[in-house]
Amino acid sequence: MNHQPAATSGLAVSPAVDLKALGMFLSSIGSYNAALIFGFRRGSSIYHYTDLAGLLGIVTNHDLWLTNSVYSNDEEEMKHGMDVVEEVLAEQLSAAKNQNRNDMRARLDALSSQLESPLNGPYVCCFCKRDDLLSQWRGYGANGTGVSLKMKPNDFDVITGPDLPVGTFGLLRFWKVFYDRATQLSIIRDAIQYPHAYPQEPATPKEWAERAADAIEFFLPTFKSKGFREESEFRLIFTPAADCPVAPDFRVGRGLVVPYYSLRKLILQADQVQGGQVSPRLKQLPITRVRVGPNPNKRLNVESIRMMLKLCGYGSVSVEVSKIPFRG
Repeated sequence: MNHQPAATSGLAVSPAVDLKALGMFLSSIGSYNAALIFGFRRGSSIYHYTDLAGLLGIVTNHDLWLTNSVYSNDEEEMKHGMDVVEEVLAEQLSAAKNQNRNDMRARLDALSSQLESPLNGPYVCCFCKRDDLLSQWRGYGANGTGVSLKMKPNDFDVITGPDLPVGTFGLLRFWKVFYDRATQLSIIRDAIQYPHAYPQEPATPKEWAERAADAIEFFLPTFKSKGFREESEFRLIFTPAADCPVAPDFRVGRGLVVPYYSLRKLILQADQVQGGQVSPRLKQLPITRVRVGPNPNKRLNVESIRMMLKLCGYGSVSVEVSKIPFRG
């Protein structure tokens, strides 16, 4: 997470997602792990790995960035998800042909066409269940020169829970990353079938495909190869409403102009709708510890980070160093 100065926001460019239908689908899919849809067990902790520039932005602005998943750092990750989708589509098309279900074939063809278009993609912020994990230092913690932030996920409930009206700005939910391919296939099958169960049946194959695509695009960022299982990752996923009053910001990364949403801006917007009940509970981020990565400057960084935290209002947050031996 690189908190460089972002370009000024323009008009919101959110996809026209049927948020009510998507919300119903997410509730129905909760059998995979209902506890992770709206919150965590009390006392749970999650960890966000970032570089030092990201730490400065997070702490000084009390903010996290939710980046458009299509612009993920890992292109293979999105490819993995689309491979799962294509496998299910081929399976479902074959079954429709064998059963002479021309209506279903038309819907699946429309869905295939819908998914061939550039994906809108929800916006995500990534967390890990495990602290001081070497793979996370390498992948997200600037190869050990960054930090991991220990946070209390329950403190985000005020903006991620089911009590927040969907129409405020969109859907904001914590979700677990799924590494088991059988589970991934099952979720996509459910996403394809769900439009039939919605109270108002879609009038056309195109409407049906749009609704199914919304659900599929939400879940693609939660699918990863089983080789990454040790990460035990969680993601805060934001699907903006078509008329979201909060506009995305933009940053430059890997030769791309990358859209993202500021969690702080979403909190302030939710606060307006909820009559000032949100921002007092999230005036600061629920950070309980900072761990400095395994690098030769870690001891010096501990002292400067403590000073910074105190000046930014996080004086009670402890700062520790990685227990992984540095081999530079």
